[in-house]
Amino acid sequence: MNMRVSISGLVLLTAGCAQPVAGPGTNLAAQIVGTWRLISATQRLTDGTVRADPQPGARGAGYIMYTETNRMCAVLANPDRPKWKSEAVPTDAEIRIAFDGLVAYCGTYEVNESERSVTHHIEMDRVPNLAGTDRKRYVALDGKQLVLRPAPPLPQGVAEWTVEFERVTN
Repeated sequence: MNMRVSISGLVLLTAGCAQPVAGPGTNLAAQIVGTWRLISATQRLTDGTVRADPQPGARGAGYIMYTETNRMCAVLANPDRPKWKSEAVPTDAEIRIAFDGLVAYCGTYEVNESERSVTHHIEMDRVPNLAGTDRKRYVALDGKQLVLRPAPPLPQGVAEWTVEFERVTN
């Protein structure tokens, strides 16, 4: 009997650690909770051409994380940024290239179910001036894929911006 109770407790404990699974009727806020790995970030320009997002680049790497307590963090980087000759004393040019190839911010978030959007309330950003601002993203979910599309205003010359992630599984 004690063994049955122990196993039942272990099963309940393990089930409580599982990542939420999106299903029919599951709200958007519950569906986005978790860790997501960057697949791609592209921009369609006003002239119709498509390019990789200049910050993470064509082979961009990174993650976005959403917690159940409405905290979020995003770090995306261009893995092709050149290594510094000296980690202790990088040149101004090396710092600039590293900085330009990085997206990094965190804060809180709120979901608008009817709009299918999430707004990131920025508390810290690689650009200090952006702390205290908001970033609205339209959300599309398809199985283990999360697509974020930044809301206007977009950078000059950009008509549409798409950032795709896949859910990280153990």
